[in-house]
Amino acid sequence: MEYLYPKYFYDFQCEAGECSDTCCAGWKIAIDPVSLKKYRKYPGFFGNRLRNSVDWETKTFDQYHRRCALLNEENLCDIYIEAGPGMLCKTCTRYPRHYEEFENLREISLSLSCPAAARMILGDKEKLTFETSFRKTPEEEYESFDFFLFTKLQEIRDFLYERIQDRDRSMELRMAEILAAGHDLQSRIGRKQLYEIDDFLKWCRTKAFQRQADKKFSAYQNHPLEARIQMRRMWRRLYRMEVLKPEWTTFLKYQELRLYHDMSLDEYRKACHEFEEYMKDQETEYEQLLMYFIFVYFCGAVYDENAYGKIKLAVVSTMLIREMGMAVWLENGKTFTLEDQVRIAYRYAREIEHSDPNIETLEAMVTDEDLFRLDRLLKGLLGR
Repeated sequence: MEYLYPKYFYDFQCEAGECSDTCCAGWKIAIDPVSLKKYRKYPGFFGNRLRNSVDWETKTFDQYHRRCALLNEENLCDIYIEAGPGMLCKTCTRYPRHYEEFENLREISLSLSCPAAARMILGDKEKLTFETSFRKTPEEEYESFDFFLFTKLQEIRDFLYERIQDRDRSMELRMAEILAAGHDLQSRIGRKQLYEIDDFLKWCRTKAFQRQADKKFSAYQNHPLEARIQMRRMWRRLYRMEVLKPEWTTFLKYQELRLYHDMSLDEYRKACHEFEEYMKDQETEYEQLLMYFIFVYFCGAVYDENAYGKIKLAVVSTMLIREMGMAVWLENGKTFTLEDQVRIAYRYAREIEHSDPNIETLEAMVTDEDLFRLDRLLKGLLGR
């Protein structure tokens, strides 16, 4: 089995009791069948407490005041302390590691929803690279795995990485470029014309393509009203999602009022330009964010052929997180730190990525709704 992971993967260390927002609170923790069997048999006083802390019907840990029943006052896990790391369930052992499974390949990332992981992901100023390793494991067979499509998706993803990491271009243009390329690539995937992808990617890497793209993108610039409307409508789509923490909705509503109600169009446009200028030295944070979403989700298109939807999910998520960042920057008197960025990113990831209905709803919206058509997204990106 081949393993692919970001270069920083093995540098991760859990902050345990020092964590600013423990992963053992705010959501239900699913328990795997093997761990449930262990908990049924664990002896003594702690065994009784362990069994009484499990919701056996839902196969999750009970919560008190939205905290895991086995999380103590020091924000440490009593299972780890009393019974040792071998008694942790699979969810707790793996998190924040995230696995994507493909035929003879396992891709591993760190979840953005963990504050310590988000700090590593967003704080890295170097261009992200990936490493591989190999382990002997039983061969896995996938009945309907399209290996040729998967190979092409990997080639497309490498191209997306190149464009995202082109630091001679603004983040707006980088996002616009991968959206436009994704739109044209999806038509080839849909028509089963995978052999055309190589020539298309070769064309996309030329200076002529960039000149042509920039000429087309210029038509979407200087449309501040349409850009603001687009961003607010995208923002309001978040209210359709399942809410894991009530304070998330409070945050969204409060910052929405700041951006779209309390400010005139001219004030909003000025804030956009000032925030863009302010973030020039921190623009790598959005580059790393976009790289994260593309790495985690894009090659999953081998199972549903929705490559363009995965690109739009990545771009829309980055646009929304950046818009939230501008709101917090305004709230903070036009200052914004890495910790502010980390807090926004991990809260977004917890609400969207850690709810299967939410991530599925978001991908369905960006795939099917007119609001997320290419022309509208480009106005949202470039119109300000």
